[in-house]
Amino acid sequence: MGCEEEKLEGQRRRSSVTLKEVAARAGVSKSTVSRVLNNRLGDGFSVSLELQRRVIRAARELNYRPNLIARSLTSTDSRLISVFGGAEALGKFGNIYQTAVNSLAASLGAAPENFDIIVNMSVQRPEASELPFWSISGAVVLGRCSSVTMAQMEMAGIPYVVINGPCGGTGCSVVPDDIDGMQQAVRYLIELGHRRIAYAGPLPGYPAGHSSLEDRRRAYLSELASRGLSAIDGHEETLESAAEFLESSVLEQGATAIVAYGHMEGLNLMQAAQGLGISVPEQLSLICFGDEYAFNVMSPGLTFVDLRSEQMGRLAAKLLLRQMRSAGEPRPEVVRLSERLVIRESAGPLRQAPLESGGL
Repeated sequence: MGCEEEKLEGQRRRSSVTLKEVAARAGVSKSTVSRVLNNRLGDGFSVSLELQRRVIRAARELNYRPNLIARSLTSTDSRLISVFGGAEALGKFGNIYQTAVNSLAASLGAAPENFDIIVNMSVQRPEASELPFWSISGAVVLGRCSSVTMAQMEMAGIPYVVINGPCGGTGCSVVPDDIDGMQQAVRYLIELGHRRIAYAGPLPGYPAGHSSLEDRRRAYLSELASRGLSAIDGHEETLESAAEFLESSVLEQGATAIVAYGHMEGLNLMQAAQGLGISVPEQLSLICFGDEYAFNVMSPGLTFVDLRSEQMGRLAAKLLLRQMRSAGEPRPEVVRLSERLVIRESAGPLRQAPLESGGL
């Protein structure tokens, strides 16, 4: 056997170290090793600090790695939390799920149960189950999961929480209040003197059926109507071309302000405005929805409706912990999280008459 083969064999042996071997090295029982490494002291079981250090030292010397799947198969409490929907939800820069998952993981990591979190990044067929073969203590759904997965979680009594999406009868969900967020944006623009306000919908490819699609558009229409103002044509369409949208809404229909569905739509509109010679915010005010992290790295600063994704993650963790600690009794709840308007440089007072196509 050559040096490289010996190295690979050594790595293989180190990766398959058992709890029994750690116990033999430390001179204690397997149950003691398990309790120490899994931080499950108490309930009448205690060991000295010196013994704890000896167990941990033995595990490090042997490069012991616990088998999470095996642990879940032999325990009624696996302390594994599975996150569904990662492939779709985490694939775009600066969306709310990245911040929400970071916040969720930090909150769950601080819990005394010492949970392990597994994010499912695989692309699933709509009719497929996303539940793993091993047992889990709880689940987190990012936006949505398959109807099969939802039905199985409900039937099996698995505690779960949905971030920015609907839940079933026994689960919990945390969703941003998009209606209130749109009302804040439109009211702010009206206070600035704008009366011709357009709404730019999502880019093509956004998952159909999400509540934000209709909530934001309908709130836009309702808020304008309540002030006796007319909507700008194009609010029901996807943003196929930012330049064409600006030509239609601003140059042809006289819009002086736009509320955009999200930060990518806002960026596209800002770049297209520059290409058309439309100055932001001097000639056009712009507001969009999104996650604070995405807007912190943009320049110039976009005024935005903060979906408060960090708070969303913390609330989701709190609800999931409550579900998992409720001894099998479901406590379903839907929390609608208020949004907040963050004022930056892209929106300003109405300073001149609406632009016309011949005026540039």
